[in-house]
Amino acid sequence: MPTMPARRFVKIRRTLPVLAVAAALSLGTAGLAAAQETKAESSAKIDAVSYQPIPPGAHLETQPESQSQMDDDAWRQVDADLANRGYSIGGDGPYVVTVATQLTSRLNADQSVGEVTAKKSDPKNAALFSTEGNTLLNPNDPLNRTDRTFRVNLTVYERSSGHYIWRGTVERADATVDPATAMREMLPALLDHFGENAKGVEVPLAE
Repeated sequence: MPTMPARRFVKIRRTLPVLAVAAALSLGTAGLAAAQETKAESSAKIDAVSYQPIPPGAHLETQPESQSQMDDDAWRQVDADLANRGYSIGGDGPYVVTVATQLTSRLNADQSVGEVTAKKSDPKNAALFSTEGNTLLNPNDPLNRTDRTFRVNLTVYERSSGHYIWRGTVERADATVDPATAMREMLPALLDHFGENAKGVEVPLAE
């Protein structure tokens, strides 16, 4: 007949696996929650103004505002997305949709005009401006996460009158995400409000 200490030892051996499983589940749940919180940290802001309704399924002509690669990429994505939403896409439509992108970087707020001018005189510290990407380039002054803003502007006007029908903007301040990746989520989010009014709508982004 086993003694009392032996019985307690058996109970402890049976309890330990249960505790291990519970601990693993708890850690897994905490990790998932942390991952979800990390995903929700990034977001975009949407503003839109509707001047008059855009008829459902309307015939639209879409065009990029410029010949830049970013404008062209955004235009192609808008073109496909609007078609999937039931709009007719083609030339000579009564409504014209213009797609424009903007990527900007700002200097640190604590830099005076004199300091910026002095930096420009020294090639090693010069704040170079990219006319193609509309960005300030300075390898010795790396950007913070919110030092770069990527923005997409959409406008719709009536061809016959030239009057604006709708304007919408989506922007994201995150220097760690490249524009091509950002557009995959930002544009569908903006087109969810196509033809509608929106003011400061925050949209969580996964990427």
